[in-house]
Amino acid sequence: MQARERDVYYWQERTLLKNLDTEWIEHVLFKIVDKDNIEGIGAATPDIYFGQTFKSTMAILEELREFIENVPEIENIQTIENIIDKLIKNENTAKTSIMLTICDYINNKYNLDISKLLFSFDKDKYQENIFRIFWKKNLNLHEVYNTYSTNHQELKLEFLEKPSMKDLNEISKIFQGKHVWLDFRGLLDFYELTKALEILKPLKIVALEQPLAKGREKKIELIESQYPIFWDESIVTLEDLLRLHDFSNGIVLSLTKVGGLINVKKILDLAEIYNLITVISSGIEHPINTSWSNKIKGSFDIVDLTFDYYITDQDNI
Repeated sequence: MQARERDVYYWQERTLLKNLDTEWIEHVLFKIVDKDNIEGIGAATPDIYFGQTFKSTMAILEELREFIENVPEIENIQTIENIIDKLIKNENTAKTSIMLTICDYINNKYNLDISKLLFSFDKDKYQENIFRIFWKKNLNLHEVYNTYSTNHQELKLEFLEKPSMKDLNEISKIFQGKHVWLDFRGLLDFYELTKALEILKPLKIVALEQPLAKGREKKIELIESQYPIFWDESIVTLEDLLRLHDFSNGIVLSLTKVGGLINVKKILDLAEIYNLITVISSGIEHPINTSWSNKIKGSFDIVDLTFDYYITDQDNI
């Protein structure tokens, strides 16, 4: 029996949370170790929005075990990524954890940081920084904002569940007169969105992120407003950006959503051709994943990567 090229490991870790009504969030970690004991490790976090759960992602990693154990020249990133694309289609959580593992392995074996090869940035470039508050019913938005926000950050309100008109009235009172970036995550239909914007007029709205659901974006042209429009969940592939750039002011990218560093680079380059504002973001990820996002953030116009006020001081468990 022929010896495998490398050993493969994958497991679960949890980040303990605070200021949310959820106790923890689950991450998947992936690790390879070659015959010379050189290793690489990556991580990603399943997102139910895209139909991914911890169990489904782990099942995909199990399916890929033999391939990753035995494929030669795992350093050939683009070839490996193309093969994985064919094997697992759109399960980007599993793909991200594997591709970040390979990038880490290359760094450890050759002292070559893939992020520095793919991304460049201007040290003098001004970047907007975002302070994100998650909205769910019965969460104390005012307390989180007053305790953790800083003057140099733009306030972003992200709706994790669909708000009622009554909820929006309360938000309007809490943040009246404040500059607010609204991320609706596509939860409202067109009529609800128009009503929501009317209710939220007392806010100084600086941008709308994912104001309508994927597949219904074009209706945003019917809203008579001057708010910049950013698409997040709608932008997963290059084809998505080609479809949406005519009614977009900017896009929001994250490593796990699009499947790793190379795909982020491809979409970022196309966005720059269309002169779109670019945002580097994520959900609450494992520190390994967040570290990669921070490595490439200098290539973006806006940074949305701070979640310390939702994470406990304890280590992942």
